[in-house]
Amino acid sequence: MGQKPLLLPTMGILGTYYVYTPLPGNTEEPWRLMYMNIAVKTMTNSFLFAEFLGINHLMNIAMFFIFLMEVPPTSDENVTVTETTFDGIPVRVYVPRRKSETLRRGLFYIHGGGWCLGSAAMLSYDFLSRNTANRLDAVVVSTNYRLAPKYHFPIQFEDVYGALSWFLRKDILEKYGVDPERVGVSGDSAGGNLAAAVTQQFLFAEFLGINHFMNIAMFFVFLMEVPPTSDENVTVTETTFNGIPVRVYVPRRKSETLRRGLFYIHGGGWCLGSAAVFSHDFLSRHTANRLDAVVISTNYRLAPKYHFPIQFEDVYGALSWFLRKDILEKYGVDPERVGVSGGSAGGNLAAAVTQQLLGDPNAKVKLKTQSLIYPALQNLDLDLPSYRENAEFPILSKSLAARYWSEYFTTDRSLEKALLLNQHVPVDSSHLFKYVNWSSLLPEKFKKGHVYNTPTYGSSELAQKYPGFLDVRAAPLLAEDTQMRGLPRTHVMTCQYDVLRDDGVMYVTRLRNNGVHVTHTHIEDGFHGAISFLNFKISNRMANQYIDWLRENL
Repeated sequence: MGQKPLLLPTMGILGTYYVYTPLPGNTEEPWRLMYMNIAVKTMTNSFLFAEFLGINHLMNIAMFFIFLMEVPPTSDENVTVTETTFDGIPVRVYVPRRKSETLRRGLFYIHGGGWCLGSAAMLSYDFLSRNTANRLDAVVVSTNYRLAPKYHFPIQFEDVYGALSWFLRKDILEKYGVDPERVGVSGDSAGGNLAAAVTQQFLFAEFLGINHFMNIAMFFVFLMEVPPTSDENVTVTETTFNGIPVRVYVPRRKSETLRRGLFYIHGGGWCLGSAAVFSHDFLSRHTANRLDAVVISTNYRLAPKYHFPIQFEDVYGALSWFLRKDILEKYGVDPERVGVSGGSAGGNLAAAVTQQLLGDPNAKVKLKTQSLIYPALQNLDLDLPSYRENAEFPILSKSLAARYWSEYFTTDRSLEKALLLNQHVPVDSSHLFKYVNWSSLLPEKFKKGHVYNTPTYGSSELAQKYPGFLDVRAAPLLAEDTQMRGLPRTHVMTCQYDVLRDDGVMYVTRLRNNGVHVTHTHIEDGFHGAISFLNFKISNRMANQYIDWLRENL
């Protein structure tokens, strides 16, 4: 009887301690928050007790109760809700019902739960995703992922990254009507952790050792692609030439004569891009319309998955197919008025296939012109004045140029390091330097007081492992004089603020020395890639110069 007065106050104190949680004075609805805390504490302690008794793992028990909070994918008057899988990962998709005149925003949502609990089906997450889709007029993808304790890191990360990568595919974005320029990721708690991690993955994946730099870059370039859409001036289709995907631009207006034909090769350091990239599509479409020409914009397999000479062979095979008599007849192209052109790495490939075609006894149709826009033409000497002056200039730095060259031949980063040190050419290939000796091939205005450094030779090991970097098909400036004589009319465009400037200038000198008719257009305020920056005035100016030359010479 005497213990009851002691027991009751004790229970009261323990109960108060259990129920009451000190909260800051500015906490909104503090008693409601304390009530929620009681519920969470009660469940957590119950689960811990059950785990202590050996009944089951804490998280498995908690997951059972979380499961009771899930709701089915129910559509309403505002939002259509469906479930599917992205790269094998279950997701819930929320699409507004109202008609949209434009592409919608896209939001990829990742639920929380300490990487152990929850799902996209939980009432609170379903409500948030549904409300977001409706209020933002956005497509919301709420992803699931495998949970601990059954699955541990990095499974959760990989599931989310895989589902997000799937969502960001061009065909998936098109399917759901999502603007690729307006996609975001979000998440709460552990979901916020995963959102931050996958966002960093796209930017720093190579640094983290999870992915290759070029694969990550290719993902972002992929977002710049556009479908083959015809307009009132030009019909655009896609097909294959000798197994290589190409995009074909044919003017709609009727022609009384056979048309010019232009074979265009995109740039991207042999690693990035495609004929579908918006800027390449725009230039090819614009060229076809203004010149009344048939333009073939070719693709080719890319590094790091494929290395030299695959890119060269793909382009040469597609060009040879285009030059077949029956193909030219099919597209109404005059075999006497066919040219090749390309920018950057595409300019490299254009120069290389033009040289190759000149010496090919099986080639019945010869090229009338070649147009090279800031081409990369040699890798023997990365200590040219243009490399020194523009080593850190935007778009293409010296280090990035070395990386592209290296990737063209191998994923072995030792070649890149040797390129940056300018110590990759073995002494037994020293005779090749006469073809790229800028002290004799550059006009005075491009030397600007720079002093030529005698080459420092490297080990023969790299050249034995990766002989491609000494191959004329990879470095057209290494061609013998006899290989240059007889080349078609040439237009070389160079930019002052470009590491590749002197490659183009030296090629102009060597072509002229060998009797080739050359037009050199030097853009004093230009930079690498300028023609592709369509919002810049310089892009329009360069495109006009490029097309005007073709009009006069092709």
